[in-house]
Amino acid sequence: MKPSSVIMIICICLILSGIPGTVAIDSPQYDKSVNIYLKIDNGQITAKSTEILYGTAPNPFPTQEGFKGELVAADGSIVKTFTVWDPRVQFGDVIVSDANIPRIHGVVDRQNPVDSVVIFPFDPKVTEFRLYNSAEGTLLTSVDLKPHIDSFFASYPNDPDNPALYGSKAPLTVNPIQTMTMDPVVKLSGQVWGILVIGTGAVLILIGAFASVWFLRMKPKSILIVDDNQDIIAVIDGMLKLNGYVTRTATSGEECLKELESAVPDLILLDIGMEPMDGWETLKRIKKNPTFKGIPVMMLTALRLTPKDVENYGIFIEDYVMKPVTEENLKNAIIHIFARREMIKEQIAVATGAGADRDKVCECARLTRIVDVNKRLHDLLIKTYDLEAGVMQGAENEMVLAIKNLEGTFRNQENRLEQIQRSLGSSLMI
Repeated sequence: MKPSSVIMIICICLILSGIPGTVAIDSPQYDKSVNIYLKIDNGQITAKSTEILYGTAPNPFPTQEGFKGELVAADGSIVKTFTVWDPRVQFGDVIVSDANIPRIHGVVDRQNPVDSVVIFPFDPKVTEFRLYNSAEGTLLTSVDLKPHIDSFFASYPNDPDNPALYGSKAPLTVNPIQTMTMDPVVKLSGQVWGILVIGTGAVLILIGAFASVWFLRMKPKSILIVDDNQDIIAVIDGMLKLNGYVTRTATSGEECLKELESAVPDLILLDIGMEPMDGWETLKRIKKNPTFKGIPVMMLTALRLTPKDVENYGIFIEDYVMKPVTEENLKNAIIHIFARREMIKEQIAVATGAGADRDKVCECARLTRIVDVNKRLHDLLIKTYDLEAGVMQGAENEMVLAIKNLEGTFRNQENRLEQIQRSLGSSLMI
């Protein structure tokens, strides 16, 4: 950075420091997203569940044709309008060259039901989400966010966005200046004290200025795409770059391991159907290396997930996404992985700081991730093999039995997690 730019930043900071009641910007660790899970069945849209999670969500912006989303304030005013992708419009693996940019040809999937999730940044002003038919303008569904907001802040009362804390963040009230003659000694000591305060403030401002420059220049999340199809890599790479990620690519398992030797990414998207080393073998090689085993891996493949895959590899992966995939689904899966890791990291810090048993904290963190991943894998198995709950109860074929066996393992893990959470109690509160 040029010296003139640094000087300008310092000057601005000095000017701002003179404004009474300036409130510091909240730390990025308190970024939150609102996740609304929808089901579309024969044109009817219902909101299945809503949750607020820690993590950074992308700002919604109009992309392709779909539904119209509105974020509404308590007074009924529209805070933001954006396009919600229609999940029935899927992308196939047919590559089309268009103005030197390869893309996946879009096809419309009319199968029902379809599950989808709408994710947008948390805004304290927003209390309702509405979804409209873009063509006709008719209201399809609405979600009252107030109960979810109240529930979230009841669980995380120290979050800076909690309305209960607004009083402590309000600008300070400055007392009127007293018009009286001041004792010279008192006046001199006050001047010395003022100089010390201003000097200390200037040092803090300098530190803050350089810290701000460093923060602004921090690199975004990096993702390594591993697939033996160059055309698919090009499309996935374009999707990720559109959402602000830095990407690297590898066309084989061996090349993936070489890429990891040069730099460690924040996430690996790993195809399975590669030769001579397939994705599962690549995954095992990654997790055997102490340097790489902590890197989160998401399987992105056209192969159907099987109960045996879950049993053998479920503990090593963060998610399993099927091709063809839309940009929205891929983006949501990645956001969920990063948000889950940040939430677990913060819970570990808080619980450890509260003096909780370290072994229990570590086991709680491990099971929190495993239980969440297993739920997603279980839902994918049910959807992949078209096994609704009622059908599974009456069927006894090999696939159903295998999934039921997995469910027993999942329940044991959930029960153990609940047991540890109860023993840790309030030390898990953020």
